[in-house]
Formats: sequence, C-alpha cells, structure tokens
Amino acid sequence: MAISSLTLSQATKVVLVVLAVYFPVALYLHYSYVPKPDPPKFAQLSGPFRRVNETAWRSALPQKLDAIADVDWSPTRSTLALFEDGRPLGPPHARWNAINGSYWHWRGEGLVFSASDNSDPNTNGRTYSVTWH
Repeated sequence: MAISSLTLSQATKVVLVVLAVYFPVALYLHYSYVPKPDPPKFAQLSGPFRRVNETAWRSALPQKLDAIADVDWSPTRSTLALFEDGRPLGPPHARWNAINGSYWHWRGEGLVFSASDNSDPNTNGRTYSVTWH
C-alpha cells in the first residue's frame, strides 16, 4: 500500500505506532533531543602575577579569551569564573575595586583579581584557575 493512498485514519494509526515505538526506545537509551552543553574550558593560572594596587593583581590570559571579555558596551558579558584552590571567588565584573576575592576580566587587560584574604597570590601558596563557556 502506498503512503499516498492511506486514509486519514490509517495515517493516524501509522503515526501512533511510530510514536509508540520511538518513546520507549528513546527512554531506554536515555536519548534526548536537547543537546548537552559543552563542559567549561579550564586553565591554570601561573604567576608571577603583577601588582595593580594594594589588593589587586593582574594575570595574563590566553588571547582567545579577549573575545568573551567585558567591554564598555557590555560590562558583564564575560563568562570567566575564577577559582582559588578549587573554590569559586567573586563577585565577578568588580571593575577597579578588586578586594576579597572579586575580579574582572576586561578586554585587553586580562584578569585583574584579589585573593580571598587580599594576600599576595605570588606568595600565599594557593593555586588559581579559571573556567569559561
């Protein structure tokens, strides 16, 4: 029987049979049409970090991260997250007043941040890393 010669009730039955087979198979295979997000990218920061002021330090970042950095017309667009010994620091986007773990990722400036206790990240023995999407 050709598909074009199916009646409406026959076509409905075919659709229902296909759905009746598809959904149990999809559930069994744990399949979803929603794509899983890419895992965040990761980079370990290495010093020496350059002093900006009493509490803030600058770290170079890979040049490709300038594409997601904060800019004048979008000062909170960066998806960069900073970690100290694996614990998140923040708040982000704290432009020009990095204290107590805050930081900003600005185009052309790299990452400016402070340690959680405002200590020198070159000598405090902690490791710093970033992730981004």
